[in-house]
Amino acid sequence: MNNDIRAKYKGSWIERLVTLGTDGWYGQDKLGLIVANVTGYLATLSSLGFAATYAMHEMHSLMPLVIGNLVSAVCTAMTPAFHRIGRISAALWLTAVFFVSLTWFTSLLGRDSGVALNLIGTAAVAFAILGLERLKLVALISAGGAALIIGSWVLWPQPAPGIHDDAAFMQQTFASAIVSIMAITFVVIYYAFYLTRQAQARLQELMKSMMPDAIAERLMANDGETIAEAHEHVVVLFSDIVGFVEMSNRLGAVRVVALLDDMFRQFDALAAEHGVEKIKTIGDAYMAVAGVPSPVYQPEDAMARFAKMMLHVVGDVGERHGVDLQMRIGMASGPIMAGVVGKSKYSYDVWGAAVNLAARLEHIGTPGCVVTTGDIKVVLHKDHKFERAGSVDLKGFGNVAIWRMDCSMKTG
Repeated sequence: MNNDIRAKYKGSWIERLVTLGTDGWYGQDKLGLIVANVTGYLATLSSLGFAATYAMHEMHSLMPLVIGNLVSAVCTAMTPAFHRIGRISAALWLTAVFFVSLTWFTSLLGRDSGVALNLIGTAAVAFAILGLERLKLVALISAGGAALIIGSWVLWPQPAPGIHDDAAFMQQTFASAIVSIMAITFVVIYYAFYLTRQAQARLQELMKSMMPDAIAERLMANDGETIAEAHEHVVVLFSDIVGFVEMSNRLGAVRVVALLDDMFRQFDALAAEHGVEKIKTIGDAYMAVAGVPSPVYQPEDAMARFAKMMLHVVGDVGERHGVDLQMRIGMASGPIMAGVVGKSKYSYDVWGAAVNLAARLEHIGTPGCVVTTGDIKVVLHKDHKFERAGSVDLKGFGNVAIWRMDCSMKTG
């Protein structure tokens, strides 16, 4: 199902029907309950179809089967009512309905009707609903279905007395049973795989929103891989909003979140446009690099263009949200290390002198300017305006000559 089809049915009665009773459940539990719903609805339609078929052939002698299929249809349609307990209860409910109804139908129609063969599908349905997390229960349900098929074959070789047993009718019943179980099994397994692929796609999107695409793909291909790399030439940028804490107290949580969301969304789009990689945000701070995880031609130029556009965005966002926003930006270059840390909560991060220097430059920066070093000035002086801001004794770096870049973009 492609994106257009998903968009068409999103929020429709079909989606509401298949997700009925699954509110409050997440992950594999929710997927299992959705599969249980689909299974129940398909079984309901199948039972109604059999009831209509029996009623048209021999209403009088087949009345128990008509009534039994109608009762079975009601029971399977009630599957969402059991979701409050969990997917185990949904699986057990459907299993009980299938075991009881199909065994009883076989006792009336006999083994040549093929009705008992529908029990083969209980193994596939149990797997689709319960997954590998409940493998023992799936095995138990599968064994129960096999035992009932064998028992039905032995116990009921012929139809019960008084049941319509015309040869053509039995052949039709057998064919209908096979088609029914194959169709239900196909649809249920297909839908289970579809939901799993959708969940995997969402996971991939989440991973790629947390780290570079290439790193996310490596991690998903082998989550045991240790990802640690050294990069010789990278440009690092730190930024933050001037007076953010005071502004937050004044605006309140809702307005602050809306403002940051607006600003960071635009920063992310600009980063992608200029070949810059966002590393993380911490409160109002935004950290990005150029040259990681893959080398970038002239990373200084890519980061400088990105930084200038950031200042444009800050001014626009402040005006849109009715506040005077000013931003400090620090930018430094040099070798760094990068890698993935954590296990249950992955994080892609970078370390090194250039990272520390960019952070310190941002801290002492001038609002509305990009504060940087002489190394970057040498590379960019032909395309950007620089002004000397003196020298500062920075912890871990000693006396560093500071330059302000593109202060004509100053926002305040």
